Amino acid sequence: MFPEELTQKPVWRFFKELCSIPHTSGDEARISEYLKSFADERELQYDCDIPGNVIIRKPGAGNPVVLQAHMDMVGEKTAESSHDFLTDPIKVILEGDLLFARETTLGADNGIGVALMLELLDGDYSGLPPLECLFTVDEERGLIGALQFPPEWITAGKLINLDSEDIGNICIGCAGGRDIRIALSGESRDYSGSAVKITVEELNGGHSGTEIHSGNANAIQLVARVCSQLEELLGGRLISIEGGTKHNAIPRNAEAFMAVEDTARARTLCSIITEDFLEEYAGIEGNICIKCEEKKVNHYLSDNSSAKMIDLLLALPHGVRKMSGVVNGLVETSCNLAIAEWKENELSILLSVRSAVEPAKDAFCEGIAAVGRLAGARVSMGNGYPGWAPDQSSELLKTARASFIECFGSEPAIEAIHAGLECGIIGERVGNLDMISLGPDINDVHIPGESVCVSSVASFLDYLIDLLKRPAR
Repeated sequence: MFPEELTQKPVWRFFKELCSIPHTSGDEARISEYLKSFADERELQYDCDIPGNVIIRKPGAGNPVVLQAHMDMVGEKTAESSHDFLTDPIKVILEGDLLFARETTLGADNGIGVALMLELLDGDYSGLPPLECLFTVDEERGLIGALQFPPEWITAGKLINLDSEDIGNICIGCAGGRDIRIALSGESRDYSGSAVKITVEELNGGHSGTEIHSGNANAIQLVARVCSQLEELLGGRLISIEGGTKHNAIPRNAEAFMAVEDTARARTLCSIITEDFLEEYAGIEGNICIKCEEKKVNHYLSDNSSAKMIDLLLALPHGVRKMSGVVNGLVETSCNLAIAEWKENELSILLSVRSAVEPAKDAFCEGIAAVGRLAGARVSMGNGYPGWAPDQSSELLKTARASFIECFGSEPAIEAIHAGLECGIIGERVGNLDMISLGPDINDVHIPGESVCVSSVASFLDYLIDLLKRPAR
């Protein structure tokens, strides 16, 4: 049940609706229909395209402003959870000032942004400018909706993106990104011996943009290291390996099957490796768990295929490549070894590269592709998406800063982030947009336990209203 005390407050009644409608990436049709019904009921003009992007317009005074957020959420859950993201509502818990989901992601990223826009469209807030509220689909899988909506929908010259997660920050730039797919086939051999299933789980994971600098372990890398040890010390041979679920989430879980004759020694070795990993990630990962279960199989990979696949996973990068030399503390270039999939003796690997510098992004991608080609794999690269270059002279930034000081009595932090935001794509496609990104306090996005600070949403709504009224004064 959604906490009744929240449904009586602005914003939260709409967030309750969103929690009741399944809307993971690629499954936003029901949210699109909900938005169209919302607009019809209030006699607001709207447009919807074939992918499901929606824009709702509300008249006002002065020059129009775009508000923008994405409909989709990342669907992650604990191993024990029976939640079905295609059918089940999100189960939320209110403890003190935090609303969270214990076993799943909450969808505050970017459901709170969507709910804020619905509140402004629905509420009687006088003095606001004309609003063009753009709701995009499929952001989490590659900013796909932002690449597809008709740019002529936008007539305003200012855009406020509501996909940031710290009320004290004003974001004015983000990284661009590109995905790389590496596929390596192996040769199978008949086998009638013992095997083990190796499972790496209970890692922190996290958003591959905002938390790539955290040092959190990558489950795919760890399980590959276990396989390497079983291969070297026990003569093990790979059968399959898989891990990760989202291109923008650091893998929390992974598993591999290895043909190993001495399964007792394999279990002992896994215990030793677990202790090594806990020492290596002390202070970062306190719950690393490696399970080793005996299995029966009827095949494994040839010696050459097994070695190549394990070596490829060991050679591929994950983490920060370079820190910015311009913005102190900002990650400039990074890679997330995001997904390993197994099908019919073929290993398919997805890596997601981010960078605030286009030449650095391209060079890093080419280096990763070279590693794949050296292993004899097939390599393909996506088109990628542009970054958003900071503009310190932005008039919207000046207005937002002045509003923040009046509302909170302190200076905001002006920042660029390493995560990807739709601002880069929207700004490039529409042209001549003055943009910032804002949001209330949201924690642990893309992992179970994601939470939002309730009081920060109320404070942020007041701030956003004040900001929107200023250009019309």
